[in-house]
Amino acid sequence: MRRAVLTLLLIAALPHPARAAKPEGPVDAIGMIDYTHGAHFKVGDWVRYRTKGESHQGYRTDYTVTVLIAGEEMWWGERCFWLETQTSYSGQAPEIAASLISYGVFEDTLPARRFGRYIRKFLDGVDEQGRLLQQPFRRALTEIRSRTFAEHEPVRKVDTLGTEQVEVPRGVFDALKVRQVFRETVTQQEGDSTVYFEMVEEHTQWWSDRIPITRMVRIDQDNIQRRRVWMIGESGNAPLNVAEHSTGGTQLLDYGSGMKSTAIPERFQRPVSGQQPSRTKPARRPAAGRG
Repeated sequence: MRRAVLTLLLIAALPHPARAAKPEGPVDAIGMIDYTHGAHFKVGDWVRYRTKGESHQGYRTDYTVTVLIAGEEMWWGERCFWLETQTSYSGQAPEIAASLISYGVFEDTLPARRFGRYIRKFLDGVDEQGRLLQQPFRRALTEIRSRTFAEHEPVRKVDTLGTEQVEVPRGVFDALKVRQVFRETVTQQEGDSTVYFEMVEEHTQWWSDRIPITRMVRIDQDNIQRRRVWMIGESGNAPLNVAEHSTGGTQLLDYGSGMKSTAIPERFQRPVSGQQPSRTKPARRPAAGRG
């Protein structure tokens, strides 16, 4: 199976610039969709972002992501849409990822956490003719055995800060500003020492209904990771050191409609209502024998 299901859980909307200069494998922007306001798009709508970041350890990242509603498909009687992600690094040819997602995600009460449940197919690899292959999306064996879902989301503090003007390459937007702070801590034993680790991640986000698919105008991210280690009885002498500190952001470059997919079969590059039904004739039944 491809990428850790989504480098762009990514982003559960934002990439982690501290972790690598370039994400491994194609980026899938399924985590960037705004699931809270219904299907805020139509086939052919697209939106493009640029992500930049750097870290204390010297990592840097800089790439553009184009998110396209590439088409629709009925899959096992369920209406779904194809989300195509085109990711370009340093002006190189874009890497392509695409997922088929059920419209049922917009009826979920916690879609930002559970959108992975609604992936039905994805593109992975190529055949002998160089065409992208479609694969069904399967749940992990651990989920099947436990008969539950393993979504995890750290506790967050959310502050809505009102509307303000924000300028990005696409222009100036009156956008809703929201700040979210995530904090996770872990304490564990390693040999004869105790290790404490904490991560604090702050996202400042600007949203506008003018933007299709994502509603996202801009996101700024600050991530700091700290660590302390001590032997038994020495916790008072163990300083809390910064292990990594990264900053980065994603901002809107452009958006529009009418873009054609580079990966999805032509017959699906239109709404389900405009697709031709199958012309395959049903097999004729043999005539009943005379007794």
